[in-house]
Amino acid sequence: MRVSFRITPLAITFIFVALLSVGRGAPAGTIALTLTGAISSRDPSSADREFIVPEGIAEIDVDCACADDQSNPPVDLGIRGPAGIRGWSPSGNDHVHIDRISASYGYLPGPIEPGRWHVMLGAVEPSDPHATYTVTIKLSNGLDAPRQVLRSGPGWFAGDLHVHSGHSDGYQDGEGHHAPVLVRDLVALAEKAHLDFLAVTDHNTASHWIDVDRTQAAAPDLLLLHGREVTTARGHFNAVGERRFTDYRLNFGLPMPSLLSDVGSDGSFLSINHPWLKSDAWCAGCGWADRDPKTIGSVAGVEVVNGSTPTSDGESPGWIWWADALNAGARLVAVGGSDVHDPRGGGARLGYPSTVVWASDLSEPAIVAGLKAGRVFLRSRVDPRAIVDLSATNGSVLVHMGEHIAPGVLTLSAHITGADGQECRWIRRGAIIGSTHIPSDDAVVTLPVEAAPHDWFSVVVRDGGAWRLISNAIYVDLRP
Repeated sequence: MRVSFRITPLAITFIFVALLSVGRGAPAGTIALTLTGAISSRDPSSADREFIVPEGIAEIDVDCACADDQSNPPVDLGIRGPAGIRGWSPSGNDHVHIDRISASYGYLPGPIEPGRWHVMLGAVEPSDPHATYTVTIKLSNGLDAPRQVLRSGPGWFAGDLHVHSGHSDGYQDGEGHHAPVLVRDLVALAEKAHLDFLAVTDHNTASHWIDVDRTQAAAPDLLLLHGREVTTARGHFNAVGERRFTDYRLNFGLPMPSLLSDVGSDGSFLSINHPWLKSDAWCAGCGWADRDPKTIGSVAGVEVVNGSTPTSDGESPGWIWWADALNAGARLVAVGGSDVHDPRGGGARLGYPSTVVWASDLSEPAIVAGLKAGRVFLRSRVDPRAIVDLSATNGSVLVHMGEHIAPGVLTLSAHITGADGQECRWIRRGAIIGSTHIPSDDAVVTLPVEAAPHDWFSVVVRDGGAWRLISNAIYVDLRP
């Protein structure tokens, strides 16, 4: 049977020019091709469609819209590159993604070689002359494939931003063996803790990302974030929501601000990890060495609580570090993470603490955007009821955590749930300026203040001698 293509001579010319421009290093863009046809048992070549990949392509996405009713049986799909077959998937798997370090189930990641690629199609019933297909191929010279939305609509989403698997130093001691922590082990713990998202942040590698992608397919209620803990002799920082793997090494030609700029150029959320720790033989580079404005201005957040380094007096040295940085003019989002390495015997517990983010939906881009916006708070432990949402008004102007407001007479307002009988401490520039008893499990407490330029306000909810919730800051600027 004759195969038809939805490509006109003019379209072929346009595609050829586009291929050339991408090959010359054009700005990030995409090339879309559509192939349609039918598979004939009399013509085996009809099941093999060629397409050309130019130089500079970073990812390939293939969608197969293949009929699956009785008159048009479903079609299997495979992808072959210049170096050989990259994978195959049975009928019903209608989307395939391949890039250098990530690929859909059934496919091999690796460099996208320029040259002749093929879509290999096979009818489930090869003798049927009516097995039709429509294949859409997207070639991109940037890593911009859409990422999954697990839950639509805005809301508070809780997660752990700092955990490790066996792809770096996540190991657990069992009976007579020292076994690597699997990504699926971490997912099981996160699901048990009723978290919404989890960032697997192994040190200086992206080898775990393929496990993240493939485990995500079996975890429809937990969003897995692509992350990495970049570990250097001058400090550790997390990159959450990464789309590409970059070099992690510092040298005289690449100081910390330049490294941060390079890692964060893909839009990921960068946060300093455990900056208050000492750098010693036990943990080289665990403390943060570079505190100049240029370096601090290159990150978006800082870990103020780390579950692997708890404090016995209930105070958080990370919170003090954050407050000092804000007083010096930095604008950093306070986050936390368990830093779990050994889920069985390491002392840290996944989700303790949790970082809770207001986001437009439960997807990686939305969580990253929410982190950057700063409407974020920390929970000391897993408790979905516990929420603190700090806002401020100045006349008709309303702002939330992470936002700026003009100086003058403000009304601070904290909507707090799940904390009946606990204490809300009001903070200005790191100092307590008041305390309010929380009268119920769903309460709004307020405090009027006279705000001066460069002030910032936050709240800490405490239960006896321990903190329960830490809000992010609202900033007072002359030009909000």
